[in-house]
Amino acid sequence: DRLAIADWNNSAKGGGKAAVQRVVAARLSEDGMKLQGFTMSGNKATVRVENNRWNNESQAAGRAARVMATTLPPEIEQFTVVFHERGVPISRVVTQRSDLEELQFDYDGAWRTLARTDIADAYDQGRVGELDDVYPVIETSFGLYLATSFFDPNSPIRADFGAQLKAAYRPAPGLTFSGRFRYPLIGNIDKSFRGSNSVLEPVRTNAVKYAKESNLEINTLSAEYIFRPGKDLFGRVSFGYLESMFGGISAELLWYPIASRLALGVELNYVKQRDFDMLLGFQDYGVTSGHASAYYDFGNGFTTQVDVGRYLAGDYGATLGIDREFNNGFKVGGFFTLTNVSFADFGEGSFDKGLRFEVPVSWLTGRPSRKTIKQTIKPITRDGGARLAVTNRLYGFVTDYRGAELRDGWGRYLR
Repeated sequence: DRLAIADWNNSAKGGGKAAVQRVVAARLSEDGMKLQGFTMSGNKATVRVENNRWNNESQAAGRAARVMATTLPPEIEQFTVVFHERGVPISRVVTQRSDLEELQFDYDGAWRTLARTDIADAYDQGRVGELDDVYPVIETSFGLYLATSFFDPNSPIRADFGAQLKAAYRPAPGLTFSGRFRYPLIGNIDKSFRGSNSVLEPVRTNAVKYAKESNLEINTLSAEYIFRPGKDLFGRVSFGYLESMFGGISAELLWYPIASRLALGVELNYVKQRDFDMLLGFQDYGVTSGHASAYYDFGNGFTTQVDVGRYLAGDYGATLGIDREFNNGFKVGGFFTLTNVSFADFGEGSFDKGLRFEVPVSWLTGRPSRKTIKQTIKPITRDGGARLAVTNRLYGFVTDYRGAELRDGWGRYLR
């Protein structure tokens, strides 16, 4: 790092912008952020970063701004940090060097910097100053997985434990080809004697059949494109084997103004039921499903979500969910779904409902991390109110970097 800083100090002798960029990239990497793009002109500089460490995004913004303050030439006064996920620009945070220098040791410095900071949408920051070596991105991981099933009357807790391979290839911003492959080693989910007695299409109650008839499984295998169609708008198209039981195509559009606590979205899917061996085949059942959704952040960690539309068994209705995120990163929430299926036709449980929990890995390790452990618990899983389990729905993909979330966590900006 000293050599890199020396390179910047001698930039007038030939290092130039390339030397500055090397220093910035190295310092950001030390802080768990990957530099995606860099521009410097006049008294302004912009870094486009992907945050891989900090679960408080305001803290990541502050860290990136201080990297710029300690590495960029003194004539650079305005620092812009653009946050990306999978190469998709989400939000930008604009700070003045003079404000950082004045307030870094101020007792109330973090909140005073918020009053002087501009948080804006970043839809027009797609590939500005993109580094030559950013794409393609190849990600692989091999490890273990735990799949659970609760509240079977014959065995209230069932689980499968096995090996899992995940791989992803990203040739361009927002475009990802990925797969998740599993092989169960030990477990008892397939030992259940409960079969589907549903009068509805068995879109979820055949879970035991999937467990019994599969060994090596293609859990997911899909192409996904996330993009910015305009200011405050996000789009997603996913195609392939989208989850363990269904494959097809899913499209979504989200409107989420940068400073708003309200977001609105719409999703449309056409999917077919996969073969029970969870390899490459499909069964005959196909369905068009989709929802209109409203999300509202009440502040103090409380958020609510309402989804209205058609579910996988062809039933129509709505789902209400309420979640609370605590200052330590823990999340807890609940949801219930009512559709035009009667309680009698729905079967045991009368309607779909459940609890969900999220535990930050940083709480377990004591080190900053964006990884979490998630679990949803339902007293009974039936076919009514069943929704496609597609990954990277847009609200969860972008919300941590939108204005309301950034402002709520701003107390850690200077940490």
